[in-house]
Amino acid sequence: MTTNRTFPSRFTRPVFLWAVAAALTELLVIRLVVHRQVPRWLGLLPVLPYMIFFAAMVRSVLKMDEMQKRICLESASIAFLLTLIITAFFGGIEQAGIGRPPWEEVGSFMMLLWAGAYAVSAWRYR
Repeated sequence: MTTNRTFPSRFTRPVFLWAVAAALTELLVIRLVVHRQVPRWLGLLPVLPYMIFFAAMVRSVLKMDEMQKRICLESASIAFLLTLIITAFFGGIEQAGIGRPPWEEVGSFMMLLWAGAYAVSAWRYR
């Protein structure tokens, strides 16, 4: 019996790990800053994992074969479209006067959506 090791190995790549780290760091820092448990300047802390994620993304795309590039492009497209829908929904909520949506969390939503779309795409092409 042969096991396919490509699916689990995609979740241990630096791009995926830095995407998850950046999103979780941003969500944690936003929660702490909003509740005034840490100084406001710590709100810049998520910038570092985001920069490392983008560098890892560029480095990994340059090394990818065609199937990996397809998975990466597909997951980025899915994340972009879902983020566009969330942004339109937030705009509608704000224009209707229903409430004030969390605009500052759109970036972290996009990173989490990308990580989820990457997982689905990797599973689909396993």
